[in-house]
Amino acid sequence: MECRADGTVRLVSWSPADGFHIDDDVERGPGAVARLEAEPGDDDDQPDLPYEIRCADGTPRAKVLPDRDDD
Repeated sequence: MECRADGTVRLVSWSPADGFHIDDDVERGPGAVARLEAEPGDDDDQPDLPYEIRCADGTPRAKVLPDRDDD
């Protein structure tokens, strides 16, 4: 992740935790907000983890959002 001089964020690369993969619908920016969603590999009991990334004082900040569960 990088914060740009104009205050926008851009996802450069990402690496999910073991057991998760990243959904194909990534909003990588640049923009005011970037988004991605980590999905559990084989465990249907674990929720998806949607993330929203913004820049604050030149530093990227990721926040986990409630799962939209739009299946």
